[in-house]
Amino acid sequence: MKLKHIILFGSMLVIGSLNAQNKKIADFSADAWHIDAKNHSLTEYKGKQALFLDQGKARLKNSSFKNGIIEYDINFGQERNFAGVHFHIQDELNYEEYYLRPHQSGNPDAMQYTPVVNGNAAWQLYSGEGFWSSIAHRFGEWMHIKLIVSRNKMDVFIDDMEKPILHVSELKLGSISGGLGFGTFLGSAYYANLTYEEIQEPKLVTKATETIQLALGTILDWKVSEAFPDTKLTGIVSLTTLNIPIEKSLKVDASGILNLSHVSKVSDETNTILAKLEIDSAIDQLKKIDFGYSDKVTLFVNGKPIYHGDNSFRSRDYRYLGSIGYFDTVYLDLKKGKNEIVFAATEKMGGWGVMARLPDVDELNID
Repeated sequence: MKLKHIILFGSMLVIGSLNAQNKKIADFSADAWHIDAKNHSLTEYKGKQALFLDQGKARLKNSSFKNGIIEYDINFGQERNFAGVHFHIQDELNYEEYYLRPHQSGNPDAMQYTPVVNGNAAWQLYSGEGFWSSIAHRFGEWMHIKLIVSRNKMDVFIDDMEKPILHVSELKLGSISGGLGFGTFLGSAYYANLTYEEIQEPKLVTKATETIQLALGTILDWKVSEAFPDTKLTGIVSLTTLNIPIEKSLKVDASGILNLSHVSKVSDETNTILAKLEIDSAIDQLKKIDFGYSDKVTLFVNGKPIYHGDNSFRSRDYRYLGSIGYFDTVYLDLKKGKNEIVFAATEKMGGWGVMARLPDVDELNID
């Protein structure tokens, strides 16, 4: 029997001033920003020089940030909105995002951290503790936000600069340098007083462990295909008729989730990926597998479909988020020798991924 120990480690920029601590103060003038939005303006608002951003993105030109402190002020109304800061920006499709949800004020998901990979925000993959937190927003008033980023961890403060309101134990893009900016989705917000300070080893307030241990049996290593349109799955009763190679290696992150957005951006022609694991069974047997997925999945065992599910946003009722988790279980009919387990995962929006664990791995070799 072969088992795996599953432990995971985790136009010119105008700068107002540069103080002795290397704190950079962003200028809120047109020359300093690249903006792509439904509507925007650089104006004075409630006593502050501000950027008004309506349904779009603003990028601070020539900015670079890796570790240290980001601070800014934000002001918005009560309409449905996702308004926040983007950092570690690699390009327009890859960055870290922290945003507030005015319409969820007081709820557990009143704010959210998520990575954006190949243009796909992964809020359905990363939810709950370490990604969400509750707060009662103050509408029509300036709120002050501070992010302390240390390697791949982050503390977030709102108004109270002594006690973090959220701790992120793993920034999913890792410890990388990148640009800074703001973004709003479905609504608008005002931003002001953006500063950022590069610190090699900033001190976090939250005391966090440096390792995360997953349950025995979590699948760590997968083989994946290239992306293809989900229409190719229509009427499929045998996986071999697809004739799509599953050869690329991809590892899960510290949450045990295989983020398939690393393979491809999402379009009508690239919305489905095959994710495979192989099980070498010593005998014919039934084995339980727990799994989660986003957004849709068809599960094949040795080429034959045995399960199909839809976990899409609002697919079950108007409040349904479609968050990923070990919410589904099937029993695999394994034959003696090598068995192929393949998840055909289709994405619509909000996170593209699968996760799986075999709670009882006796007499199995997992590859």
